Amino acid sequence: MKTITVDTNIYSLRSIFSTAYIFLDDFYIFLDQPQENKVTIEIKSKDLNCDLDEAVGRFKNELINTSLRLKISEDNKKIRELIVSSALYGKVENLPKKQLELDDPEGICRPWEDVHCKNTNIHKAVNKNTFKSDGLNYVKMFKCEKKDGDKN
Repeated sequence: MKTITVDTNIYSLRSIFSTAYIFLDDFYIFLDQPQENKVTIEIKSKDLNCDLDEAVGRFKNELINTSLRLKISEDNKKIRELIVSSALYGKVENLPKKQLELDDPEGICRPWEDVHCKNTNIHKAVNKNTFKSDGLNYVKMFKCEKKDGDKN
C-alpha cells in the first residue's frame, strides 16, 4: 500500500474523487482528511504483481489531467450552455440576453457582419422577404439596385 498526501488548495475534492474513480477497477482507494486542506490517498493494488510506484505516478499524472479538464469545463460552461440551448430551442436569438453575454475582451464572438459590414443596407443574414418570393432573389436579399446594362 502507498499513501499520497494532496493539498486541496491545489487540487479540488472533485478532481481527487474523479481521479480515484478512474483507478477503482484495478486498485483499492481510501481517502481521508487528517487535517484541514490536506487529503491522504491510500492506494492498494488488487493485483499482487503490480508496481505500486508506477501506479502512484500514473495517479499523480491523472490528478493533474483531471484538474485541467475540470478547469477547462468550467471556463467553457457558458459556451456549452449556449450550444445546448441552441440545439434544444432552435435559435440563439430567442435566449434571454443575459445568457448571451460572454466574457469576450478580444471580440472573438462578435458576428462577422458586425465587424466587417459598414453598409447598414445589407441584411445580416437572409432577408425574410427572400423566402416569401418564388425563388431566391439576391437583389431583394441585399437591397441592391439594378443598374442599366446589368443582365441580372
